[in-house]
Amino acid sequence: MISARRYSPTNSYFFTWILRHTYGTYICKAYKAKGIGLEVFDRIKPPFILVGNHSTLLDTFLSSFFVPHPIHWVSSDGNMRSPIMRFLMIKLIGCIPKSKGIPDIETVNWMVEFIRKRKGVVGLYPEGQSSWNGDSLPVFGSTAKLIRLLKAPVILAHSRGAYMTKPRWTYFRREGQMEIEFSELFSPETLKNMSVKEIDEKLKLAIRHDDPTWAKSRGIAFRHPRRAESLELALFACPACGALHSIASKGEQVFCKRCGFYAEYGEDGSLRLLGAGDSPTPFGFGVQPQSGELLFESLKTWDLWQKSYLERIIARDYLADPGRPIFSDENVSLLRGKRMDTMTRVGRGSLSLSSDSLLLRQTDGSETKIEVADIDGPGVLKWNFFEFYVGKTVYRARFDDKTASGYKYAMALEALAALRKAAEQAEQIDKAAQARTLPQP
Repeated sequence: MISARRYSPTNSYFFTWILRHTYGTYICKAYKAKGIGLEVFDRIKPPFILVGNHSTLLDTFLSSFFVPHPIHWVSSDGNMRSPIMRFLMIKLIGCIPKSKGIPDIETVNWMVEFIRKRKGVVGLYPEGQSSWNGDSLPVFGSTAKLIRLLKAPVILAHSRGAYMTKPRWTYFRREGQMEIEFSELFSPETLKNMSVKEIDEKLKLAIRHDDPTWAKSRGIAFRHPRRAESLELALFACPACGALHSIASKGEQVFCKRCGFYAEYGEDGSLRLLGAGDSPTPFGFGVQPQSGELLFESLKTWDLWQKSYLERIIARDYLADPGRPIFSDENVSLLRGKRMDTMTRVGRGSLSLSSDSLLLRQTDGSETKIEVADIDGPGVLKWNFFEFYVGKTVYRARFDDKTASGYKYAMALEALAALRKAAEQAEQIDKAAQARTLPQP
């Protein structure tokens, strides 16, 4: 286990300065990032909280370049499971570890420590993870409670253009431009007179951002000859034939390996139909574009459709057949660990998810089976590390294929959880209705 001493975040001001003026300078130039409202830091000094919308995996580096104080970022402990990264992130940068998707009182205690006792700066992203489609994610309600508890100034770092420059699902940076606008969101005086609900509503409104829509409103093109490649990390359902796990990409195009549908991913983030494929009933969701016409205004529209579609077909085709795989991948290593411990390998082989279990069939013929009902906090680390918890034990599926999607497993598990919850609620309503109709003694 990680000892308390190694777990305690500290910050090297010298290392932070070096990092800001080397990698920070490079990445801001590469992203063509511009800071707006930097005069807020002349007026507001530590301690304060920095919050922002989470648009890209590199948001922390981009924001840190413009903030003239070391920031203790709340970061997933999944980034700290190697000795080198633990030392770098915890001892040198001073990151505060957070277990993804599950409550963590230790994280809150460290935030209180840095704000109230050490008079420092704590940075966090209330969405909890970066966006897959460029639109904002739901804000954790616990953030408003924390802000109300700490009663420190809150500065907003509102990022625009970062997703379009380097979406979470890509390995290539586009040529474009971005900006981060800094402003005071809450003062200690205003927080005293606000309820948690009022803080939450104002925070949600402040974080809200749709990056492709913003880019179109500015007329900014984000150019790269391979801009569609790795879209299959975010897309798992074909809009033409409805096949799952059939999407692939190359260059500027995304296509279905099953029916032959293909589309162009544009410089503005839109998707334009190039060919409908050989599906007998293409585009069964009310849209019937012709070749060359707009299919989706942005990835958000496709993503919303595929999530709804996935839940429908799981309910229709997979719940009644628990042994039928919803998704599967070959050459997958399954790892297991606790918090920031170095993970150990459970096995390697083919991974499949059905409506009742996640199954690893190992190359030696043995199997590791985890019940879906026992899985908590499914999510994706970096591009495609699929992680989830069983109790306090964290598991990670690591794919040999860098275009194998961990996102599809997380979305399927969310759909299964939603269906299970709906079934439980329906059962409770049915029992209540039956109780009302029973004759009274």
